Amino acid sequence: MKENHELQKSMKPLLDEAAKRLGTTPEDLKQRLNSGDIQGIMNNMPKQQQSALAKTLSDKAACEKLLNSPQAQALIKKLSQK
Repeated sequence: MKENHELQKSMKPLLDEAAKRLGTTPEDLKQRLNSGDIQGIMNNMPKQQQSALAKTLSDKAACEKLLNSPQAQALIKKLSQK
């Protein structure tokens, strides 16, 4: 339980910044992420970014490339640390 609290605490700045850039509140973004509402998140993005993300998510090779990027791997490592 304490580990989950520490993870949430360490992710707060990232969630705050992402919400700010998407034009929403951290609470709304967290709820949408937890429910898997990707379209709801995308609705606040500029059209060009929406198109780029949709294209990436619909392309298996592009998703794998994104997930294997050093930035994504660092984030995954941080999120999975106990």
